[in-house]
Amino acid sequence: MYHKTDYPFRFPSAGSQRKVDSAKPSWIQAETEQGDECVDTIDDRDESRNTDESRSEQILQFIKSHPGAHFRQVKRELNLAVGVVQYHLYRLEKDGSIASRRRGFYKRFYPNLKFGDSQLDILDALSQETDRELLLFLMRNPEAIQKEVSEHVGISPASVSWHMRRLSRAGLVEARRQGTNVRYLVSGNHSEILALLRGYHPTIWERWSDRLAESLMEIPQTRSETSEGE
Repeated sequence: MYHKTDYPFRFPSAGSQRKVDSAKPSWIQAETEQGDECVDTIDDRDESRNTDESRSEQILQFIKSHPGAHFRQVKRELNLAVGVVQYHLYRLEKDGSIASRRRGFYKRFYPNLKFGDSQLDILDALSQETDRELLLFLMRNPEAIQKEVSEHVGISPASVSWHMRRLSRAGLVEARRQGTNVRYLVSGNHSEILALLRGYHPTIWERWSDRLAESLMEIPQTRSETSEGE
């Protein structure tokens, strides 16, 4: 019967293992190190590819839920670097996942769905705070005069005129002069405006829905709601 002390072989310690490794021929050590580097490089590439795909998906989902978002909005809301946003927006537009169009000073991005021109005009207006407030206020207060609009939104009459001209060019607002006053009303499709507001700006929708109660009956059911009813 052997005792522990009878074994002639001793397992190498960490220090002795390093001595053994250093005793290997240089060409074996070089090949081993190169192999380790290759594994690390492959892992790094896989990680980088996964990160790219994750960022692209993150930006795509944001644009789907915020159609009409512009570059700075995407950067600010997702807290991403300028170069990262530029790269992924270019990539997403190139592969057809999103589309863009310039309105005023901003290039705005949309999921590549079949929006009509009138829907894009509405989404443009809803994505801008002042235009959205003007549009929704007029839906609740048709034929409001410039002073009433100015007081509600908190901007000067001159700014009201500028925004109204822009909304008028988009076919969403109409201005009518009555004596010394100019009255404004929404000329766009009310149900379409409300449907897009509810679908893509749910937080704003919740804030305005009570005030727009009279217009709610005009909203068509979404496809998912229709399917559930069936």
